[in-house]
Amino acid sequence: MTSTSITSMALTVAALLAAISIANASLGDSQDALIQRYGKPKLAELTTGDIPAQKGYYAELKESYSTNVSLIASIGTNYNEIGYGMDLVETRSRYTFDKDGLKIVAYIGNVGEKYNGADFSDRSAREIINAGTVWEKDKSGDQFRHPVPLSPSVIDAFLGNNKGESTWADAWQPSAVPGTWLKRTADKTRLAIAHGASEHSIYQIEVRMVDEASRAAD
Repeated sequence: MTSTSITSMALTVAALLAAISIANASLGDSQDALIQRYGKPKLAELTTGDIPAQKGYYAELKESYSTNVSLIASIGTNYNEIGYGMDLVETRSRYTFDKDGLKIVAYIGNVGEKYNGADFSDRSAREIINAGTVWEKDKSGDQFRHPVPLSPSVIDAFLGNNKGESTWADAWQPSAVPGTWLKRTADKTRLAIAHGASEHSIYQIEVRMVDEASRAAD
């Protein structure tokens, strides 16, 4: 790699890290506040809680696959009953924003969705920040996108904006899913989930509100 390429990549990485520091998401943001913070959403998707068939609708599945075979979603199939290890986990609207080279995803609470008595109806109850990427070349000269890990200061700022009235645990705890680490606030009302090569090399971080039933089960 030439010195010019190295310099260019370094500048790109620095720009990405600077951009990420701007993206200070806060749980409880209204839809208007999200738009003011991130601009017009690139995607606005809905879900009815069923396997959707229309464009603009989505479903998310738990990470409990026991096979590498792709399963085709079909309306009318009860995946809980047939035991494929699949389960719909989101019934909220999902908004995806592009901001300064980042992808920020916000999930909007349903009507009557409350945590510790606070109303999260039409407000973000889960937010995700994805790290940026830079172009690199492999040994064959082919270009590919290489993710840039989130810096510790960015992660600390993101967590700091989303601790509510509590404090985060000092250390990440490994989860049952490889490459995933968890943190909870002391009052257990908020959960942070980090994805990456290690707890020191994180490419995606999310924060979400935790309901009373889930807190009691911990």
